[in-house]
Amino acid sequence: MREQIQEALGVLIGAPLWASGRAADLEWFAFGQRRTVKGFRGDAKEVGEYALHVHCAWRIRRGDQVVIGSGDLYVPAEESDNKPEDFDWEVQGASRRDKCIAELFQNETRQFLVKQVQVGEAGSFSIVLDSEYVLDVFPDDSLSDEHWRIFKPYIEGPHFVVTGKGLET
Repeated sequence: MREQIQEALGVLIGAPLWASGRAADLEWFAFGQRRTVKGFRGDAKEVGEYALHVHCAWRIRRGDQVVIGSGDLYVPAEESDNKPEDFDWEVQGASRRDKCIAELFQNETRQFLVKQVQVGEAGSFSIVLDSEYVLDVFPDDSLSDEHWRIFKPYIEGPHFVVTGKGLET
């Protein structure tokens, strides 16, 4: 499985990572050339040459410092000793994750070049970026659900999918 993951993610080497966002708790990352496509609602939207959708634990780190992680989704944007009772992580912009992603990518004006892909065990991997940043993805359960996928958005073709039970074809 490691060799197949290396091959699937190897297409990202040399490409820029220029955006990240979310749909509920799914995190997406946009890599490569920007393309304008017609969205599902008929509106124009910008996508990357490749999309990485992550349904498991992930983090972006710089050295020993976690800059942002998947768990930040469930924390309010403004740090406080007391979590507001009305905090709703599903509201876009309400979480620490939303705030940190916007700051890191400077609202999609900053990008990071992919220098290397390191594949670990059980579907985990690290994408080494310039400026000493690293995107780590690490499946953290044994369920058969999808952990992550890479594909070319809005283009017919196969998706490379990793689940708790291995590769999905």
